[in-house]
Amino acid sequence: MKKITTILSACGFAASVFAQGTITWTAPSVAFIGQTNATAYSSFVASSGSPTGGSSGNTVGGATSLFYYALLTSTGLSTAPTSLSAFTGTLANSWMSTGLTMTNGTAANGRVSPVGGANSAAVSANWADGSTQNIIMVGWSANLGSTWSAALGNLNNWAVNGAGISGNAYFGVCSSVGTQTLSTANPGATVIGANSGQINGTAVTGSPLVMNLLQVAAVPEPSTIALAGLGGLGLLALRRRNK
Repeated sequence: MKKITTILSACGFAASVFAQGTITWTAPSVAFIGQTNATAYSSFVASSGSPTGGSSGNTVGGATSLFYYALLTSTGLSTAPTSLSAFTGTLANSWMSTGLTMTNGTAANGRVSPVGGANSAAVSANWADGSTQNIIMVGWSANLGSTWSAALGNLNNWAVNGAGISGNAYFGVCSSVGTQTLSTANPGATVIGANSGQINGTAVTGSPLVMNLLQVAAVPEPSTIALAGLGGLGLLALRRRNK
């Protein structure tokens, strides 16, 4: 009897796993362009101005140009976010992480590929089977963190953390918003591509994922602070002498 119960339980577990809704999460067969722009600051940290330098063009793999991309989803939002507040809340009022990321590391020769290796039947962390949800991609430079939660944490505390980031930091959102339904098919719907409803980051549609430079607040050098302090002491001494 115990053996029969064990077998039935195992079969039930296998059936439940098989019934999980999945999406296709592999290196896209169409060009997915991620670009960095060093001529304009990102609006996501309320910065302004324009640093020197030109657009660096398409990102490529390598230690100095490593980027991460995360798939986000929402049931209530259908347009690309314009502020960090759009990343905090619920599926009904914000863009939430699916737990799925890609990178353009050297192993992929600059092309985007799933973190952790190819996975053609990935399951979203908060995408219920049978539900239709909107999807976008966000991208950021590796010096902001290797996960979306780490990158978002740095962005939300940029006034404090920005000065501690080594090198130029970039962040951006793909302007192309897709709509997909999760099903029990295996491997499921393809979320990155050129078809209707898919995230299309190709230049053909004019919507590459552009990551703009994040502005770091200028911090005075110690020598400047010291000179300012000496100047203040000198003025104070002069006032006392004149009294």
